[in-house]
Amino acid sequence: MELKNIVAHYATRNEKGVEIDLENLSQDKKFRSEVVKAVVKRVEKIPHACIVFPSFKSGENDKSLGSIINELALTLQFESLVTGNLEQISSLRMPAENVILIKHSFRSGKKLKEQIEEIKARGCNVSVICLLAHSGSRVEAFAHENDVKIDALVYTDEINYI
Repeated sequence: MELKNIVAHYATRNEKGVEIDLENLSQDKKFRSEVVKAVVKRVEKIPHACIVFPSFKSGENDKSLGSIINELALTLQFESLVTGNLEQISSLRMPAENVILIKHSFRSGKKLKEQIEEIKARGCNVSVICLLAHSGSRVEAFAHENDVKIDALVYTDEINYI
């Protein structure tokens, strides 16, 4: 089953756009399994990259995709992993040449733009993997404007609602 078909089961359209029930989606074993496979496939294309989870949160009250981030962190074969604070990139034993930001979602990119600029200022090449993106055209425009490669696993504007 394609990831976007799984996400469609947790999506509703309202006046604000598409809303995803992240709490229940993150508990879907098939979704988590497919996300892990898709991210690993993409990460393997940039060997020796530093993997960054800038929005990592933990705890029982985390209703986001934190459990998937935990699973990814345990599954990925990486040399460098940074969670939360981007300043930790500077404290790595081996300097990071390539950084892959793994984001829960992309809506407007405001915070992502700041994160990309901070990583580039450290002299690193940066690319982004978003688990969910609300608009393929916004992602494409953002990538062009910020000279960054962004790959989203699911674009919610492309899913068929159930």
